[in-house]
Amino acid sequence: MAKNLFEVVQTLFIPFVLLGLVCASTVRFDSEKLKKRFWKALAILAILVLAVSFLREKRLIRYNQINNIYLLTASLVFGLGFAVLNWLHNPKLKALTAFTGLLFVACHLFYSIPLVFSLPFHFLGMYDTYFSTMYLAKCTGYLLGWLICALSARAVYKILVRSSEKVNSLVFSALYLISGFISFVTIVGIINSYYRRKIKIPAGLRKSLPQLITAENIIFFLAILVIILLAVAFFVYHRKIHGEYTNPAEHRKLKACARNNRRQAAFTLFLCLLVWLDMTVIKGLANKIVELSPSEEFQIEGNEIFIPLEQVSDGHLHRFTWTNEAGKGIRFIIVQKKGTSFGVGFDACDVCGDVGYYERKDEVVCNRCDVVMNKSTIGLKGGCNPVPLFSRIENGGIIILTDDLQKEAGRFKN
Repeated sequence: MAKNLFEVVQTLFIPFVLLGLVCASTVRFDSEKLKKRFWKALAILAILVLAVSFLREKRLIRYNQINNIYLLTASLVFGLGFAVLNWLHNPKLKALTAFTGLLFVACHLFYSIPLVFSLPFHFLGMYDTYFSTMYLAKCTGYLLGWLICALSARAVYKILVRSSEKVNSLVFSALYLISGFISFVTIVGIINSYYRRKIKIPAGLRKSLPQLITAENIIFFLAILVIILLAVAFFVYHRKIHGEYTNPAEHRKLKACARNNRRQAAFTLFLCLLVWLDMTVIKGLANKIVELSPSEEFQIEGNEIFIPLEQVSDGHLHRFTWTNEAGKGIRFIIVQKKGTSFGVGFDACDVCGDVGYYERKDEVVCNRCDVVMNKSTIGLKGGCNPVPLFSRIENGGIIILTDDLQKEAGRFKN
């Protein structure tokens, strides 16, 4: 539950808040016709995003990481355009401002929502049912994350639509810089992981990527801080009644309006507290690593490791560690599939690194993202599967070459 709550909030909080900002800026326009068109376009956009997310999950459309680079780059361009137009406040540019804001939001949503849309499809373990406690707990955390992000977007929208245009522009500019930095780090990370041979990035930038990722996590809290400052300022401003009144009825109406605004600010602060706890306490629980089982013994002769079939023919996960000349331990796992078929792979994957896998109710589970492996796919490339390791069965045992282990030594830190 904690992991799914954290993943959804981490992925959707900033895009949803930006959505609330863009909506508040557009609704302030005097043109009712333009506002209706904007809301219709936003509804169509939501349907398209969900449809694309579903098609991606079912692999009915081709999608790779280069598309994410395009989306994030476009978001930087459209966001800058919207920020400039928002500061100009030119009535003649209302339609262009709304259209640019919609494109900015579309880029963020098409990038972020598919990342979390597919999570429920992987909640169900091999021996779980849709009504199991584990599955229901994961769905609860998942839906709660969506609810927090949606309420945060609505809360920011409610405050900004009642604030001045200057405040609206200032808040958007601050959050655009924050989201822009996160998008930039993501783009560099994607290029470094998937396209380093095709797209050259400066060596200094590549070496500083770990520090940039750390800074990205800190920057996220700046987004929360911006919203907190907005809510506090809104609360303080509405401690007094603003506006003229000529009779007691109008006075009561102004008092009620100020009270409602203070309540809205307080609710926004409460949501910020929830997000803050999610990114600290719940994140710690979500990323808590399960202690790996001890490595088992094996026979080695020359550059060949020999593991008897009897040792690994019980259907459970078996972990082994070979130490190279540099003293680095390179872990690999073996899992019996069916009969004399075995899945052999490194105790690491392309997505989550060398955190390893553990066994839970006869399931093989990724130690970081909690994804349950399909045993029949262990030894095959792709997704969160263990990185394949070549092996052969000979003389009643599995033989693995140390040369093949050494080739992937860089995947392991220790």
